[in-house]
Amino acid sequence: MDNNKPMHDDEEPILSLIQQIKDGTLNPKILSIDSRKECVKIMKGEGYTNPQIAQIFQITDRQIRRDVKQIREDNPLTPSIEFAKQTVGDVVIKALAHHDYFVRLSNSKDCSPAEKIQSRVAAWQVLKGLVEKLQSLGYLPLKPQEIVGDLFYHIDEQNLEKSFQDVRKSLSDVIDVAQQCGTLTPELQENVDSLRQRVEKAQITQEVEKLLKSSNELKEENHDQ
Repeated sequence: MDNNKPMHDDEEPILSLIQQIKDGTLNPKILSIDSRKECVKIMKGEGYTNPQIAQIFQITDRQIRRDVKQIREDNPLTPSIEFAKQTVGDVVIKALAHHDYFVRLSNSKDCSPAEKIQSRVAAWQVLKGLVEKLQSLGYLPLKPQEIVGDLFYHIDEQNLEKSFQDVRKSLSDVIDVAQQCGTLTPELQENVDSLRQRVEKAQITQEVEKLLKSSNELKEENHDQ
């Protein structure tokens, strides 16, 4: 590549430009302003400070600050219902991806018993944090009873039953792994027992709701006759 030739915005992928600059194979001063701003945006996301970026691009801190200011001005956010929905949906997808990763990690043959426990706890914390965040944003009710009722009316019975089974299995796995590595403390046992009770209560509530629904449907049929 000719280092004296002005760079066009779409001539090279941004990550490739950054790597070439770091390797010293590309003179950063020949970049167009738009290309440089795109590089700055990526590097800020990777945790680089303004002075570090300025040193890499061989320009002043003031210029990088101007670039960052311009990037913010070019990407304003306007509050809207659609933006809120999309953002929450993105958060849910990423949180569940992290949860699934920790679960897969806990099932890895290379994991030690202690690491398996930590992975299971991390998976639970991610799920718990997601539920709490959705509650705070109004996407889930705060009362467990309301959550169960909402699940009953919006999730088919087979999937709901499978969810209860999955939670029970996860709790059993935590106890099994803790016993194997000798880290089963009374506090951990108490927490698991408490969670099991909550699962049982949730399932009982779901079954009661099912009976009530069947009873109401039967009443309506008799009334129509």
